[in-house]
Amino acid sequence: MRKVLFSTLFVAATIGVFAQNSKKKETKKTATTTKATKKPAKPTIKTKWSKGGMFSLAVSQGGSRNWAPGGDRFTLAGNSFLNLYANATKGKCHWDNTLDANYGLMNTDKFGTIKNDDKLEFTSKWTHEFGKSRRADSSKRWRYGVTANFRTQFTAGYDYDGDAPKRISDFLAPGIFVLSPGVDYMGIIKGLNLHVSPVAGRWILVPNRPYELAANYGVKPNHEVKNEFGTYVSLNYGREIMKNVYYRSKVDLFSDYISSKPLNIDVYWTNMFYLKVNKYLGVIYNFDLQYDDDTRIFGYGKDRPATQLKSIFGVGLSVRF
Repeated sequence: MRKVLFSTLFVAATIGVFAQNSKKKETKKTATTTKATKKPAKPTIKTKWSKGGMFSLAVSQGGSRNWAPGGDRFTLAGNSFLNLYANATKGKCHWDNTLDANYGLMNTDKFGTIKNDDKLEFTSKWTHEFGKSRRADSSKRWRYGVTANFRTQFTAGYDYDGDAPKRISDFLAPGIFVLSPGVDYMGIIKGLNLHVSPVAGRWILVPNRPYELAANYGVKPNHEVKNEFGTYVSLNYGREIMKNVYYRSKVDLFSDYISSKPLNIDVYWTNMFYLKVNKYLGVIYNFDLQYDDDTRIFGYGKDRPATQLKSIFGVGLSVRF
């Protein structure tokens, strides 16, 4: 009986030891497998911001007396220019924003105080890099994304050719909004960006009442919006071209597919040269050219489109930040 009892206890103890050893091995194996299959954590990509801008307040003065070609005895003009930008980069994604605001007043003997410059423009662009190349920098040149652009003016504009000034524009009259999905090419030249879209939407807004301004910009009577659809191309360039001389240029081209004259391309071209004299003094020259087949307020009958030109030169306070 004792032999049987001792034999039973010995077998039970042996099984218990083997069971514990097996359990330890299994636990160790499981822990090793879990540790081996655990994926390393991905590095967190931070968003990088770049912000800045420029403000300038320029003054110009002129006058004449006993001058055969004619002219005002005294003119004084003041022009302000504000440019702001805020750009974000996260991995291959880019979000770029710019705001341009210009406003100027001129005092004349004949008409009193009138404006000689008025612009409010905002552009927001989201793009994502695509494509691969052997060169490290080449893969960053191509991007797809969406560009949104809106421009208008701050106050009413008048035509002074007649006996009395006639209002021809106002705030949001017109307001031009463009939404353009497409492809961007950054280019080899530093500061150059080309955006192309064959499927862009363009809306001309004239929400002011009464509706007498609508016809000036191709909007139907008793309507506030004209819808357009076509090709949009935008070329931007900006950089320091020589020491203390900065140049910014932007050309927008739009062809309306649904128009009866799609070859009459709308052109918007703006240029600014800035010469930094010292920390607070600068020289600015601004030149703009526009042509819009829908803007029919020119000619003898004030019912035709025309190429619009504007240039401003001034010296004054200027701050970059």
